[in-house]
Amino acid sequence: MQIAPQDVLVVIDVQNDFCPGGALAVPDGDAVFAPIRQIAPLFQHIILTQDWHPVGHWSFASAHPGKKPFEQIELSYGTQTLWPEHCVQQTLEQSFIQHCISRRLN
Repeated sequence: MQIAPQDVLVVIDVQNDFCPGGALAVPDGDAVFAPIRQIAPLFQHIILTQDWHPVGHWSFASAHPGKKPFEQIELSYGTQTLWPEHCVQQTLEQSFIQHCISRRLN
């Protein structure tokens, strides 16, 4: 792979709640750790994205009495899938997975 100085590595939502054991775990979500750590040192520019929600966010099923995660409701903008509470602001669960990211990203 040829990496140019203007290339950017974008690491999307590598957070505790999306990894095994998290509230909204992605199957084998931790499989991204090794590739990220391997290629990160090759980039001059790295962007990390982070999903987070305030307590009681309207996209959480818990904000809608009688609704369960993954049910859908209609809102003014269309259909909304209701999620389990995840990546709540200022919690460990919304934090980045530190051991998957090289020191260069910290």
